[in-house]
Amino acid sequence: MVDEKISKFFEGVLSKTKEGKIPWEPTAQESNFIAAIGGQFTLSVSERAGYGLYESAGLHESPGLHESPGLHEYPGLHESERLYGSRERYALVLRDMEGTIATLTDSEEGMRPGAMRELYERARWQAVHGGEKVNKAIEVLQTL
Repeated sequence: MVDEKISKFFEGVLSKTKEGKIPWEPTAQESNFIAAIGGQFTLSVSERAGYGLYESAGLHESPGLHESPGLHEYPGLHESERLYGSRERYALVLRDMEGTIATLTDSEEGMRPGAMRELYERARWQAVHGGEKVNKAIEVLQTL
């Protein structure tokens, strides 16, 4: 079950993303987007690129909400790939200077269906400047 504070945090991130107030940026990994907020926290939202990554690392289940593994614990897996179990597709991670504070995935009990995907898609759209690119494509189409 999603903790009440974590749920409030997620809804705040989604709301501020909808308002365009979170500066989502692309990363070198196509399915991962990051944002710095308040000068002391970093958010990342990602979509799982593979399947069964915990199982391929010899693990039988994913870490819980507040038990995200350290980078050194599972060599050979990219950081964002360590966020997912077999059911998760999207993940939101909150970090500070000391490391990961919380990880929230779309399979958490109590998550609104589709809410994590909505956050991911909105962050992606902002990070890749989707609106500007679509406007440019419309202009090009009008010249044909």
